[in-house]
Amino acid sequence: MKVGTARLSFRHAGKRETIVLDNLAGRRAPVTVSSRRQDLACGQVITVTLKSTSPVELEEFVLEAELDAAEAMVCNGFQSWSRTLAYRPQDSVVPLFAPARPLLAPYGDYHIVRRSGKKGQFHSWSWTEFVRGDTRLLLASADEDSGYTLFAADLNRRTLRISRDCKGARCSQYTLLRLYIGQGNQGQLWDEYASLLNPRRPRAPRCTGWTSWYNYYTKIDEKIILHNLEALTASGHPFQVFQIDDGWQAAIGDWQHVNAKFPSGMDSLARAIGAKGLRPGLWLAPFICDAKSRLWRENYDWVLKDEKGRPVKAGWNPGWNGWFYALDFYAPGFQAWLREVFDTIFNRWGFEMVKLDFLYAVALRPHHGRCRGQIMAEAMEFLHQVCGDYLILGCGVPLAQAGSRVDYCRIGADVAPYWEDHFLRNICYRERVSTRNSLASTLHRHMLDGRFFRNDPDVFLLRDGKRGRNFNKLTPAQRHTLFFLNNLLGGLVFFSDDISEYTPEQKQLLAEMFPSLEAKVTRFTNAGDLYTIEFQVENKEYTALVNLGPKPASLDLPPGQWFHPRLLICTGSLHLEPFQTLCLAKVTPRDEPYVLGSSGHLYPGAQVESFTREGEGWTLTLKPHAAPHSRVWIALPGTPETFETVSCDTGEVSGRLNIRIRKLPAPGR
Repeated sequence: MKVGTARLSFRHAGKRETIVLDNLAGRRAPVTVSSRRQDLACGQVITVTLKSTSPVELEEFVLEAELDAAEAMVCNGFQSWSRTLAYRPQDSVVPLFAPARPLLAPYGDYHIVRRSGKKGQFHSWSWTEFVRGDTRLLLASADEDSGYTLFAADLNRRTLRISRDCKGARCSQYTLLRLYIGQGNQGQLWDEYASLLNPRRPRAPRCTGWTSWYNYYTKIDEKIILHNLEALTASGHPFQVFQIDDGWQAAIGDWQHVNAKFPSGMDSLARAIGAKGLRPGLWLAPFICDAKSRLWRENYDWVLKDEKGRPVKAGWNPGWNGWFYALDFYAPGFQAWLREVFDTIFNRWGFEMVKLDFLYAVALRPHHGRCRGQIMAEAMEFLHQVCGDYLILGCGVPLAQAGSRVDYCRIGADVAPYWEDHFLRNICYRERVSTRNSLASTLHRHMLDGRFFRNDPDVFLLRDGKRGRNFNKLTPAQRHTLFFLNNLLGGLVFFSDDISEYTPEQKQLLAEMFPSLEAKVTRFTNAGDLYTIEFQVENKEYTALVNLGPKPASLDLPPGQWFHPRLLICTGSLHLEPFQTLCLAKVTPRDEPYVLGSSGHLYPGAQVESFTREGEGWTLTLKPHAAPHSRVWIALPGTPETFETVSCDTGEVSGRLNIRIRKLPAPGR
């Protein structure tokens, strides 16, 4: 990439001024712009700063650059729900259908930037990757607290426009750009980029749990919550969090007032959840309200207004009261009230985790001398501070401003009990509720996990459900792919099904996510609907082949031999059915019997702690919470095709090896 000229526009003393910057430096009274470069192992950081002898109001900063040829551009969506995907030069992204803009524009970047719809022209927020084979060029903003950074490229003309959304920022000192440019291996680039960021919260642990939303939506009550609490704990699986989602509050905005469906109060439910050894979690949306709320009636001055004094619409939700509205983070008394809300939730009611939703709404327009990104960063910093050591799950939020300010964060759109919403897809709504849409972002944002926060890919859905209530239209292959990818790429893995309604097969599949293990992605490649993900779990190597498309396809395995419990020993290319995912374990032959892999876990053999010789026989040790129906394949010296199998529920061995099964006890909660 070759950096070209830059341009800064600002207002001072009632006049609009523009500076053309050569070598990222220039001066026009009262403003001076300078830059510096810092070399790193994989790349460099370019920092461009503004200093002024008196305050100025910024309007625009733009940097032009020339690109090398690229096979694809990975475009990060505006906020959690916005689609993130890799686009090729022959692809195009059509603008949102114009009649839908009044209803849908607030959810994304539609009010900030318009798409051309032309082939090869794309834009990305905060970071982008340009792909050439296994090599990535990563461009990423290392300072989004000063404003959103937009990367707009034309892959066919090989041009790039980097701009700061700084309109409305009033300042005498300002970071116009802090740009990381790195080239090489994806994992190394993201490690180096993450090292430039300011960590505010310690890395959160991997977390599994249940949430009410994707089965009951707003139709929850105290009885439903307690029933699912009993069903979840009766399963015996080591879930950690039980979250009550939308539907408990008196109105959107009235977070200290509980509706009549919860007569015992939220403190009673939090105690009941804690008594089962689970952490109680609660949903709220701190930066919005609806017009029927007590907040609207009693504190209308807290509602954000536009330049004409009209309340700013943050979206439309048919499950609430239609339109809902953004709140003014800087309105006198608002932040003090929010502190009281969190004090009630944490200290009076006893919840230990909050899911904070629709956070984008706080920064829909510049105001109070701050641009949109500054408002978003200050609001997220406030939430980080006020929640302290309690866990935060962020949702509906620009990811860079959430980075290291929340423990867990949604990285995709809401999943649905169907694969795709074809109507919303056809009108080009990028935040649409859709399992296919959600998985695209889960895959292309996988590298954020453990670097920005722990990824929340949204829930998996295994249930069949009932027509007219919670029917699940996902096919078995689609359900398995969602289940597998959420567990592989998520740092928080939730579901909403009523376990008591599961079939025996669904109960077995649920058990196969345990023990819930950390995975490290070592290589990630993508071509259209096809993905190859190489990863490690402890000292074991795996490859996942993923087909998100509606047509059969073939994918090549990495070199070597690979094990799958149905296909057994595999090499070369594998056939994938529509929407199918296969996970295979790498085979490493040894001079004595060794574990090839297993059934009973999402990653073949991952539930095996060890396989060791003891006296005249062998001991197969299973990790805590290994699925009882697991079957383990033991290869004999020579070739992997010579093997014996062990049934972990009965201890039956198919061959002559003397094998004893030992199951490690579960640690106390």
